[in-house]
Amino acid sequence: MLSRIPSTMLSLERPSSFSIAALLIIFATVFKFISLVYLWSKQQRASQHIPGPFLARWTPLWLTYHAYLGRRYVAVHKAHQRYGVMVRIAPTHVSIAASDAIPVIYAQGPNAPAKSSFYDAFVCNGKPSLFSTRDRRDHSRKRRVVSHAFSSIALREFVPMIQSSINEFLESMDKTCERGEFFDALPWFNYLAFDILSDLAFGKRIGMGSDVISIQNSPKNAIALVNEREHFSAIIGIYPFLRWAASFMDFLPGRKATLGLENLGRTQVLERLSSGASRNDILGKLIIAYGYDDHCPSNDEVDKLTAESVTLLIAGSDTTSNSLAAIIHFICTHPRVYEKLLRLLEGAATGEKSLNYEQAKEIPYLQATINEGLRLHSTNSIGLHRLAPKGGLVFRGHFFHEGTELSVPAWTISHSQEIWNDPEAFRPERWLEGKELHPYLLSFGKGPRACIGKNLAYMQMTLVIAAILLKYEVEVKYRELETTEGFMHKPLHFWIKLRLR
Repeated sequence: MLSRIPSTMLSLERPSSFSIAALLIIFATVFKFISLVYLWSKQQRASQHIPGPFLARWTPLWLTYHAYLGRRYVAVHKAHQRYGVMVRIAPTHVSIAASDAIPVIYAQGPNAPAKSSFYDAFVCNGKPSLFSTRDRRDHSRKRRVVSHAFSSIALREFVPMIQSSINEFLESMDKTCERGEFFDALPWFNYLAFDILSDLAFGKRIGMGSDVISIQNSPKNAIALVNEREHFSAIIGIYPFLRWAASFMDFLPGRKATLGLENLGRTQVLERLSSGASRNDILGKLIIAYGYDDHCPSNDEVDKLTAESVTLLIAGSDTTSNSLAAIIHFICTHPRVYEKLLRLLEGAATGEKSLNYEQAKEIPYLQATINEGLRLHSTNSIGLHRLAPKGGLVFRGHFFHEGTELSVPAWTISHSQEIWNDPEAFRPERWLEGKELHPYLLSFGKGPRACIGKNLAYMQMTLVIAAILLKYEVEVKYRELETTEGFMHKPLHFWIKLRLR
C-alpha cells in the first residue's frame, strides 16, 4: 500500500521584471528545442529497448513534475508495477527495481558507477561536500578527513552532548503532559534533531529554544529553510537546465533557502574560528583534521568547512527527525510491537525511567524495530543517481552505454514481495530470524558513497525512542501517517498525546 501523499506544490514568487521573465521564457524554449533534439538522438542508441511512460522517453520533465509534487517515489513505483523491473524514467535515466542491481549500481572499485550531475544541485557555497562531490578522488580525500569525526571512539564522546539535548526535549514534553492535549510532535522532533546536529556541527544549538511555535513563525526558521532547500534541490537536480536557470533566480523560495543556509553555516563557522575555542565536537575534529588549528584558514578553506558543516546539519537533522516520527508512529499503531518493546526496555532499565546508550543499544528488538521502521517508511525513497562507467555496464543481459543514468528505487525495493514476503506488515521480528536483510535496506545508501553519519543517526534514534517509551504513554491521533517527499520522504504531521508513566 502506498503512502498517501497530497499534491502540494511549491509556491514560487513572480520575478520583479517582466522583460527578464520574457527573455528567460524565450531562451528556455530555444534551449528546450535543442535539448530535445539532442536527447532524442542520444536515446536512440542508449537503452532504446527499455519501456516507460511516454513523456519520460523524451524529456526529464516527467520525473521533474512528480518531484515538484512531492511524490516522485510513488510515480516511479507505479511505473515499475506497470512496466516491470527496468523502467525509463527520463530519456537517459533507467530505474532498476531488482535486489541484484544494488551491488552493481552502487558498486565499489575504480570502474564503479559514479554519482551523476543530479548531485550538483546540492553543492553548498560553491564547494562540493563529502555528499555532493562527484569526483572519486576528491570523495576519497574528504572521506579520510571526515571519517575521524564519525569513528566509534568519536561517537562515544558525543553521547553526553546528545543526551543533553534529549533531556531538554523531554522537559518540553513534560509540559505537554500537563496540558493533556494532542499536539503535532513533528516540529519537536525536527528541532531536537536540529539542536543535536547544530551542537555537534557548530558547537551551538540553533533549533529548539523554549517555544517551538515562535520559532516556526520566525523568518529565520532554519527548519523551514532545510525543507525548502531539499525539495528545491531534488527538483532542479533532475534537469540540468533548471539548475543553470535557478542560479539567476534568487527570488525563488528554494534559492533563498539555499543562500540562507549557506549564510547560517558560514556565520557559525567564522564565529567558532574567531573565538579560538577548542571543543570536542564534529567541527572541532574537522578543524584539526584539515590542520586549521595551526593557522588561520583562508576564505576558500572556510568555504570547505562551511560546506561540510551545512551538509551534516541538513542531512543529519532531516533524516533523523523524520525517521523518528515514522518509527514511533508504527510502534504505537501496532500494540503487539509496542507492548513487547516496552517490556524489554523496562527489563533493561531495572526499575529506572531511562537507559543510557550502552544499555539501549544491546536490546536487539529495539534495533530490529528501528530497522523495520526505516524499511517500511523508507526515509530515502528515491533511487540515488549513478552513471554507467566508461565502457558501459551490463545488467541481466542489458547493455547500458557510458553516461546512462541508473538508479535502484529505494521505496520499491523496501516494499518488494520477493524480498520481504509480507512487505506491508510492520514486523520487527523479520530482522532477528536469521536471514541477512541489511543489504536491502537503502535508508542510508549503499557502497562507497553510503552515508557516513549512519551510526550517529542510529545512536540518536536508539536514545530518543527508548527515552520516550520509558517515560510516557503515547497515544497516536491518526492511524494513517500522511507523507510528502523533498529529497527525503517525510511525514506532514505527527499528532500524539503524552501521559507520564
